[in-house]
Amino acid sequence: DNSKLCSCGGDRQVFYWDVASGRVIRKFRGHDSEVNAVKFNEYTSVVVSAGYDRSLRAWDCRSHSTEPIQIIDTFLDSVMSIGLTKSEIIAGSVDGTVRTFDMRIGREISDDLGQPVNCISLSNDGNCILASCLDSTLRLLDRSSGELLQEYKGHTCKSFKMDCCLTNTDAHVTGGSEDGSVFFWDLVDASVVSNFRAHASVVTSVSYHPKDSCMITSSVDGTI
Repeated sequence: DNSKLCSCGGDRQVFYWDVASGRVIRKFRGHDSEVNAVKFNEYTSVVVSAGYDRSLRAWDCRSHSTEPIQIIDTFLDSVMSIGLTKSEIIAGSVDGTVRTFDMRIGREISDDLGQPVNCISLSNDGNCILASCLDSTLRLLDRSSGELLQEYKGHTCKSFKMDCCLTNTDAHVTGGSEDGSVFFWDLVDASVVSNFRAHASVVTSVSYHPKDSCMITSSVDGTI
């Protein structure tokens, strides 16, 4: 309902905010290093954080406790990005893996991409995972089998954490580049269908509108 907001950063904390008042409701502490990503579950009752300390931590927003309700620390390097379904936590790590944790049955599935992963995004139909890797390649994985379905290239992603996503129809893949460009690829044949200079520097975030044909981007040049 957009009434709450979560943020993270280099101070090792997760901030839980009230949007209307701008007040910090709670600070969750537990990570041993900077926090790279946060994500609410579907009901905004739990927030999951990903840390440089190689761990995922889940926090109960309804409780007054500041201790995590769950810690997942099977990663070998920094955890960079999180995706959530009703029963699963999906995360990408610099150790080159995309790991899926089924919280109902306590099962972990690991897909090794062989390159550091700095962002993951779920397709709108929930069948695929899009992973941005530091070899300037986006990779599309089948969620059920782990099969590599397609690779998308042309942009530069070697040093920065940069978002990627699919458009609202799942027809195209989009992501930023370190030269300030935004790319669109055809989902099926991986051809570049559009490429334009959006910013003066690295495009760190891209997000596509859930219904309309528009998107929002941000950059280290300080613009949105």
